[in-house]
Order: sequence, then C-alpha cells, then structure tokens
Amino acid sequence: MSITLTGQDRPELQKIIQEMVDSGFVGVSLRVHDEQGEWVGGAGVRELGHSATPPANGHVRIGSNTKTFTATVVLQLVAEGRIGLDTPVADYLPEFGLDERITVRMLLQHTSGVFNFTGEYFEDGTFVPGIPATPAGKQWVDNRFHSYRPQELVRLALSKPARFEPGTDWSYSNTNYVLARLLIEKVTGR
Repeated sequence: MSITLTGQDRPELQKIIQEMVDSGFVGVSLRVHDEQGEWVGGAGVRELGHSATPPANGHVRIGSNTKTFTATVVLQLVAEGRIGLDTPVADYLPEFGLDERITVRMLLQHTSGVFNFTGEYFEDGTFVPGIPATPAGKQWVDNRFHSYRPQELVRLALSKPARFEPGTDWSYSNTNYVLARLLIEKVTGR
C-alpha cells in the first residue's frame, strides 16, 4: 500500500519500508515531506493476525524518540554559539527559578536531578507521583485526553523533590527535555 499525495512515485521509499517489514517489523507507516513533495506509504499489517494495512493517515505516539531531535537542535544551537552546554539553564529560563548549578549539558545527559514529571521511584522504595502517564487506573482514564502545557509540566516537576544534587548522579527525567524544548523556543523565538 502506498498513497502518493503529490503524484510523485517514490519506489525507493516503498522499497525501504517493505524491507523493514521483510526483516520482521509487523507494519510500517511513513510520511516524507521533502523537496520532491509529500509522499505517504505503508507496508505490512496494522496488527498481527489481521490483514488491514497500516493507515496512511494514522497517528502514532512518538514518545521519547523526540529527545534525539531535541538534543540535535540544542547541539546545533551550541555549534552556532547561541547556547553554551555548560551555561546554567536558569540564564535562559529565569522564570522557573531553577537551581543555578543545572547546566544545559545536564539536561541532555539526565544528570540535572530534576524530578521526572511522570513520577519518581526513590531508592527507599517510595513513589512520588506526577501526571498519570501509564495506561492503567482510573486517574489515567480520566485524564488521558488532557493536554499539558510545557510550563505546567516544569512547574509540577519543580514542586516535587529533586532526585539528587545537580551533576552528581543520573536519572531519566522527561522534564529535562521539556526544559530543553523551552530553551530552544526561548533562544530561537519559535
């Protein structure tokens, strides 16, 4: 299955996604918008045991894959001299009252100590909840369509205890990349 939105035939793209399916992926949807126009294609099936192909207009949760793109943009801005990796994030985003020791590098490396807005398990076994982020329980069902502004997520995280002193440990925190996004927006104006 492939749908060409601009009349462009892109057999090289269809071949790539078919090879992915042939290598073991259940199904692949791909949308490309480049100098040749826009192309949408798919290969495989939507769900194992069924024959329906992946939808051309389907939406998927990209999740943490965005962190790679966010880090790339930050590093491009570093290369342009617009951001310093070892500059305190508070210099760029003073409105949050961040610990002055937290640097841009720490955000990208998950070493800031900033609370993860989806919740944190601490070493003593306690769990401090954040937003309902896993598809289980009444709270998640009740809030599953709620959209959070990035600033809301940061403020929620900063209202919770830090995991550790900045730069002294490592812990995965989605909040780091929300801050990186806000930093990009502040520096670029978009």
